[in-house]
Amino acid sequence: MQVIFTASPEFAQIALAEIQKLDRQSKFLQWLDQGIGLIELGEVTFSDLAPQIAVTRSAFVRHLCPVLETVPLEKLQTTLSSLIPVIDRTQSLSIQIRAISKEVNRSELRNEFANDLIAAGLNVVVKDPVQIVSIFCSSNIAYIGFSTAAENLSSWTGGMHRFAHEAGQISRAEFKLLEAIAVFNLTLPTQGRALDLGASPGGWTRVLRQIGLSVVAVDPGDLADALHSDPKVSHSRQLVQQYVPNCRDRFDLIVNDMRMDAADSAKNMRAASQVLKPGGLAIMTLKLPGKGVKAIINTAIAILENSYEIIGVRNLFHNRQEVTVVMRSLAE
Repeated sequence: MQVIFTASPEFAQIALAEIQKLDRQSKFLQWLDQGIGLIELGEVTFSDLAPQIAVTRSAFVRHLCPVLETVPLEKLQTTLSSLIPVIDRTQSLSIQIRAISKEVNRSELRNEFANDLIAAGLNVVVKDPVQIVSIFCSSNIAYIGFSTAAENLSSWTGGMHRFAHEAGQISRAEFKLLEAIAVFNLTLPTQGRALDLGASPGGWTRVLRQIGLSVVAVDPGDLADALHSDPKVSHSRQLVQQYVPNCRDRFDLIVNDMRMDAADSAKNMRAASQVLKPGGLAIMTLKLPGKGVKAIINTAIAILENSYEIIGVRNLFHNRQEVTVVMRSLAE
């Protein structure tokens, strides 16, 4: 079976290598666009690909979709109608269209097909679908697939999880934390205390406050003015290396978006595990250089595994030159 995979353009070759490591009989066919590749599977089935990516912590494949049909663009609408009988009417469905061809009006095509599906009694939704019809249009060919959102790794088109700018937003870094919560399906505590390491200017602190947590924000730098008057935000103007060894508090959650060497940041998180409550969650980003990223990630994960259970590692849409790591305390 042919599969379209999506990755950040900077890490597309690494994503390809991750799939080929899982399926050594797979054959790379072509790049359809920047960060979008077409590959033919050999030994691994499409339904097994996403679970294996999760187990092996393949970090750079953001999105997958199978290719069930390849048709000329002019035959797309007719072919889409033929999919209706195979769709589960009891589950929600989304239509996701990507195109590099300017001849394709994605909104118009999506609306036309959605109307056909709704008329057939199907539950078409925009957000959080169980099933997805995937369409990728090149200059003259349409690649059509049908699968579950879980098999696709992401319920968002191409794994591009977008958030709207809102009033009071401190930084775009907030999107990274929001995306991690959504992609890893995290349930964060809505009360208690969180520790934000390297907090300045306070974007992640703001998100945690919106959830309901009190926050200790650790950073020598300033926090945004909006956080100064919040009685449930405590700003410790110290380096993380100064704060953690002397901390006597315990936290329900620790987050870390520090711009620091990945191994050093992992060591700080290992030290911080001593102030995380048993079973508490931790979320961090690992900053990556231009080369040797897999080795750097593996080194950092080896450090973290001494103190945490690793839940997931992923280069998210809002990450850019980094990966997000989600983990849980091993302390009892």
